[in-house]
Amino acid sequence: MECIEPAGEGLRVRLADGAAEEAGLVITATGVRANVGFLAGSGVRVKQGVLVDRHLSSSEPGIYAAGDAAQGPDYSTGLHQVHAIQPTAAEHGRVAAQNMAGRRVSYQGSVNMNVLDTLGLISCSFGLWMGGDGGEGVELHQPDDYRFLSLQFREDRLVGAHAVGLTQHVGVLRGLIQRDAPLGPWKDRLLRDPTRIMEAYLATTGT
Repeated sequence: MECIEPAGEGLRVRLADGAAEEAGLVITATGVRANVGFLAGSGVRVKQGVLVDRHLSSSEPGIYAAGDAAQGPDYSTGLHQVHAIQPTAAEHGRVAAQNMAGRRVSYQGSVNMNVLDTLGLISCSFGLWMGGDGGEGVELHQPDDYRFLSLQFREDRLVGAHAVGLTQHVGVLRGLIQRDAPLGPWKDRLLRDPTRIMEAYLATTGT
């Protein structure tokens, strides 16, 4: 996007290729970029952030990275990514601190997640919310009530979820994904009625 300019009662967005699009609303986001330039020539491997292993250790012995600066394992994909969110930073800090203190603690990987409050309408996503090859999914769509729920499965495990306007039990969505619990018959029950996530959690985690 090159620029935004007035156009009647709306806006005109001029794109980098010279094209222009009319719009009533434009939302921009800058994201987060790790400040790792000072590590040039240090030997510490860097891509989008400092590359770390499951102990939050960098490529140089005795040097650790955590939080927004660390590019660590993603729980769902196994790839190394920067997850610039508070839950990841807190877990990174806990694991890195224990390893720096001499304990050998492994990090199972960050669960990709986002929670957004838009004028009181809460939306959230966890894990592979867009689904994956060979998986199954189910959607609940109630536009009149501003409610949406999507669950994504790989075999009999929940691997991703996306919810709008449904704040009750959203922590259960993360729990089911992160604990990687086999759902057994509860997968088919959730495919029929995705709102039964709390029942599925209690039935499959022994809580």
